[in-house]
Amino acid sequence: MKPGPRILVVDDDPGVLKALRGLLADEGFTPVEARSTAEATKLLDAPEGPPAVMLLDLRMPAETGLEFLARLPKPLPAPVVVLSGEASPAEAVQALKLGATDFVEKPPSPERLITALRNAMALGLLQEERERLLDALARPGHLVGESPGMESLRHLIARVGPSDAAVLITGETGTGKERVARALHLASGRKGRLVAVNCAAIPSTLLESELFGHEKGAFSGAVSRRAGRIEQAHSGTLFLDELGDMPLELQAKLLRVLETKEVERLGGSVPVPVDARILAATHQDLARAVREGRFRQDLFFRLNVMPLQIPPLRERPEDLLPLVRAFAAELAGPNVPLVLAPGAEAALRAYPWPGNVRELRNLIERLNLLRGDGPLTLGPEVIHGPSVTAAPARPSLGDKSYREHVEDFERDLIRAALQQGESIAGAARLLQVDRGNLYRRIKALGLPVP
Repeated sequence: MKPGPRILVVDDDPGVLKALRGLLADEGFTPVEARSTAEATKLLDAPEGPPAVMLLDLRMPAETGLEFLARLPKPLPAPVVVLSGEASPAEAVQALKLGATDFVEKPPSPERLITALRNAMALGLLQEERERLLDALARPGHLVGESPGMESLRHLIARVGPSDAAVLITGETGTGKERVARALHLASGRKGRLVAVNCAAIPSTLLESELFGHEKGAFSGAVSRRAGRIEQAHSGTLFLDELGDMPLELQAKLLRVLETKEVERLGGSVPVPVDARILAATHQDLARAVREGRFRQDLFFRLNVMPLQIPPLRERPEDLLPLVRAFAAELAGPNVPLVLAPGAEAALRAYPWPGNVRELRNLIERLNLLRGDGPLTLGPEVIHGPSVTAAPARPSLGDKSYREHVEDFERDLIRAALQQGESIAGAARLLQVDRGNLYRRIKALGLPVP
């Protein structure tokens, strides 16, 4: 008889372990027991692979369940259901923020516990399928395009991927830098995960903790130890997107990590060894940023071991139709006919595509949402893009005050800048305002924070 899915039960109470052992076995699961987080760590790295679900008690000696969750790599190696009879609501919320999928109180109702475990297993399978699809799309053979530039890019990925060399990926916004990074990670053969950090999307005040992690009590709100993204990328790849937006003081700390292969958490004094390959990406001219004093020269040389330039879409018109077909199959399904109306191909080539591949994909997605039950039809009249610099239409005064009209215009302007800039930092550059001031205006105007 084939054994059931393995459930790792982490609890220091022998009575609880005995009760759960019988319940799980009766429901067709294979229970695996750990009486401490140290034992659980070894079992997560076992040759047979991670369990289907980890059932984790929060209150344990030596290291609590929250501290254990905080130091595990993200995404978690297995779905986690938290089990505790003494935890406060704040601890339950913290566990969910750290990646747990559910919280079950002790003593657990058998029906409630089994439902939570099965839901966690289903979520884990969905996450695995998502990663599998992303990996398949990112393989060098799936970087769509027939132009010489794309052929050269695929060749370089195949050559550079298996090494541990740092790679600096450059290209305009929307060209697909993260997809290239994922392809490099897959070609590396590293057993760890690809951990991505968008340096422009995280406020500078939070970026240091996000990258380097922190110890419990390092600052107000640090209720438990938390492993940073660099530490989470151990044995895998760290992808630093929009590196040009990283503050200078953090650039110095990152350089030290690259030189020592150790990371020191905020509030900590013991360096943690880290083996992570570093990939970086930016749409900025970092050589110019070095000359202007906005980027460290020594860090630039460290990361620019192997530069990879992704050409913009306007420079490879022969890739337009292959990309349209690929996006149509991905978004509408392989069985939905794709119809190119007269003049569509000429319009594709004539349009400059300032948003690059991302803008083209958004166009196909919009057409798919509007197509109903018919074919996916691409006509020349739909190939256009909004511009943040376009003159606004004359407003209708209505019953609004002057201030309300100004705020409405400001909202529209900021929305357009966020869409084109793709982050608060990018929008601030387009609007030529301070990023902190723009963030405050976004909050004041009630706009969603990216």
